[in-house]
Amino acid sequence: MACAGGAPVLNRVRDGRTINYIGRAAAGAAVEQFTVRNGIGRGGPKLIPYIGCKSGFMHIFDQLVPDDPGRIYDIFGGGGSFAFYACGRFGAKKVVYNDHNPVVANLVRTLQRDPGGLHAEYQKHYSKSSPEYYLGVRDKDLLDGTRGAGRFFYLAKNAFSGKIRFNTKNKFNSPMRKGARCPRVDADALRSLASSISGMEITCRDFAEYDDISGSFVYLDPPYMNNPNGHYNAVVGLDEFSRFVQKIEGRNRVMISEQNDPDSLRLSPGYTIFKVSLRRSLQYFTQNGSSEIIAVNYDAGHG
Repeated sequence: MACAGGAPVLNRVRDGRTINYIGRAAAGAAVEQFTVRNGIGRGGPKLIPYIGCKSGFMHIFDQLVPDDPGRIYDIFGGGGSFAFYACGRFGAKKVVYNDHNPVVANLVRTLQRDPGGLHAEYQKHYSKSSPEYYLGVRDKDLLDGTRGAGRFFYLAKNAFSGKIRFNTKNKFNSPMRKGARCPRVDADALRSLASSISGMEITCRDFAEYDDISGSFVYLDPPYMNNPNGHYNAVVGLDEFSRFVQKIEGRNRVMISEQNDPDSLRLSPGYTIFKVSLRRSLQYFTQNGSSEIIAVNYDAGHG
């Protein structure tokens, strides 16, 4: 059996699951296919729903992240799904969460330091939620410690189609989803998540400032590269991202999650490319028929 271009398709059963080897990556390594959909594997910890959330990738991370990663850097941390996963598997003291957007970093920092306060702030908004109220909260300060984090938490939980979007002045501008009630947030679940990340380092730096790390595991999930409909103000250019990867890849094990074609990332030879088909629902938004890739520059034990 062959795929386009005559490359063979090989079937292998691993852990009771069939994986299709569907060709060769641009960098010269074999390609595997994974599927992310509701009901496959366990769901990972998720603070906010957003397009690009990796909480459904836990079964993939279980297979591809090495058992001895060393220091773990989640450079484009976003909602924190990968960092939270890494804390649960390896211990929070091994994990560095980073996001360049101070509003997002403030939410994760507040979760870690004051989950009870975060929940209390959210409940204030929950009791008053309406389209008009949402717009009013959107105009308020989202960096004001726990109060600001609570405002952003409310906005993110109610944003249309999971779009976490900021304008060039870093003002949150996603519209509210229509026809649904504000979701409840479980206080005990927040406290449990906060406990699991209690020793995690949280930073708010530009990704390029991490080009000197070595001997570590680096997870890169950059926001909306090469996407004209980007919903995040800190869009990373492909050229800048490629230069960063080339600087760090020789000294670290690197995993890249991306929507772009592998060729556009200009990866060095030796990367293994895994195709990921997405058939899942976020909190309010169904993602079906789209795909991503995961690229790794190390032996992921799939030989």
